[in-house]
Amino acid sequence: MGEREFAISTAVLRATGYLESIRILIGVLCIGVGLVSAIEQFHTVQPLGPHGMPARAIHLTVLVSALVVGAWWLARPWPSHRTAIAFAIWGDVALAVSGATLATPEARLSATVYMCLIGAFAAVLLGYRVLFLHCGFATATIAVFTWVGVQFDGASLAVLSLYFLPAMATVVVMPAVAAMVIEGTRRGLSATAYAANRDPLTGLLNRRGLFTETGLTLSRSARGSFLAVVVIDLDGFKQLNDVHGHSAGDATLRAVADQLAKLIRTRDIAARVGGDEFILVAGLSDENDLDSFVRRVQALTLRNAAGLALQSSVGVTWEVADRREFDLEAVLHRADDAMYRAKRVGGGTAVVVEPPAPAEEPTAV
Repeated sequence: MGEREFAISTAVLRATGYLESIRILIGVLCIGVGLVSAIEQFHTVQPLGPHGMPARAIHLTVLVSALVVGAWWLARPWPSHRTAIAFAIWGDVALAVSGATLATPEARLSATVYMCLIGAFAAVLLGYRVLFLHCGFATATIAVFTWVGVQFDGASLAVLSLYFLPAMATVVVMPAVAAMVIEGTRRGLSATAYAANRDPLTGLLNRRGLFTETGLTLSRSARGSFLAVVVIDLDGFKQLNDVHGHSAGDATLRAVADQLAKLIRTRDIAARVGGDEFILVAGLSDENDLDSFVRRVQALTLRNAAGLALQSSVGVTWEVADRREFDLEAVLHRADDAMYRAKRVGGGTAVVVEPPAPAEEPTAV
């Protein structure tokens, strides 16, 4: 829930240099709220604080947890998505419980205003689904505090409206409006990024998208796995354009792209990097998986929009998926050379080139 939104927001904050500042700010705010709550333990300073030992003990437990959580934010790196959701849940529950221990309905309703901080956190980082749950919980908390004040404390609903209406506007409405603006901006950026990484004719990745997605594939690859790269060039494509026109050529490119998109697995990559040249990148778990992939590529038959078989030259190579040593440009160059070797023998075939053997270390004398 909201994992995509969290990943995008985290990436933006990291790219702009604000990630560490936001982390420190959250930690300071948690500690600050805890210290402000500590004042409520002293009736001489704040007479509307918790009354009675049970209420004071619960309130003290919550404020101590705020200090601990704040220190955690300051000491630890940026959290994972699940940890961020856990923090939002803790924040809402802690503020509701802390507010419930206060002596008057006016004080309880005023304390709910702090929940706007959790709303802002959810709106910016966790997406509208988590924010929806926050708004529902905050609304229920405000409603319960209001009902208890009228039913058990004898407060006037008209008087309490001076507290619960501003609380609703601050805790629920403002974060919801902020979330709509942020979500609209996020979708606009996603659409722009999608367009920047896609070939407009075929919908496959372009060169920029190829490098971006390959980097993500490498980051997910297990140690000892392989990354195979295939370069495909359609034979006689220039003659097709010259004889039948560019519309026929475009239809052929779209047909090939559709076949490649159906051929690859969900985690694999298909790209068109220019003209009639296509590239496939596949993450493979072991040598058996690699052999099976190479056989599938060698048996590949592409067809045009009318279903007629096309002749193509194919170059295949691979490399161990070591994210520190992997050089996509070098691997692409090797696959490209293999493809041109296929062209030089007349096309219509696939040439497989193994990666170069690692350089032997000099023997010590």
